[in-house]
Amino acid sequence: MQAGVQNWNFALALNEERFNVGIMWNALLSLYQRYAAQRMFRRWAISYDEDVAENAYSAPDMVAQAAIKYMAAAELQNPRIADIGIGTGLLALQIYDALPCRITGLDFTDDMMAQCAARDITELLIKCDAGKDIWPIENGSQDAVVAAGLFEYLTPDMVQHFFNESARVLHKNGLLVFAYLPAMDGAKKINLWPGKTGTYLTCSYSEDDIKSALSKHGFTLLEHSAPFKGSVFKDKTSYDYRLIAARKT
Repeated sequence: MQAGVQNWNFALALNEERFNVGIMWNALLSLYQRYAAQRMFRRWAISYDEDVAENAYSAPDMVAQAAIKYMAAAELQNPRIADIGIGTGLLALQIYDALPCRITGLDFTDDMMAQCAARDITELLIKCDAGKDIWPIENGSQDAVVAAGLFEYLTPDMVQHFFNESARVLHKNGLLVFAYLPAMDGAKKINLWPGKTGTYLTCSYSEDDIKSALSKHGFTLLEHSAPFKGSVFKDKTSYDYRLIAARKT
């Protein structure tokens, strides 16, 4: 009996140690990613729009089209939209040009935000680490939350924060639209990527990961697209995105 208790206590201690190591590892990944991504976007800001056009970057187009479609179907009047990780404003610009709206943009890189500010498309443009900070947006105040080119930079801890804050700022029946990198079967979900302006982590997620997070945070799935080309580079290599549209219930 005593040996059984000792074995049980040892198993509990081992699981607790593994749990604590996992927490520490996730925290380290998030810490590194914040530094690496901010450095990369600071360097990339000046040539960002030109580079993404050259590489046929499609995430802002796809997210904008889906968001416009669902907001039009809901007959929203002058909707309030939070663009999370707004960058230079490529996604927000398309929505702004398509329908009267009030856009709040969040980003954590001054240089990218300066490019966005020059477009004069946002009602508010706020510096915020969207994967860590509480978004400076009122509870239940937004008709839609959109994000393009963000999820690949969000570690699992950051993704949970993104869903928590999206659910908080959206009102009932509010719309959530974003694109993410789908995880390939058998491949690592987090990889070190030597980019043009610095090395950073790329984070991908499985269909089950995304659906589970949506359900956990009170969202009903409206659309989950087939994979589409995110960018096609000069050497003909490419990568895929998938698009999610969901409604807060």
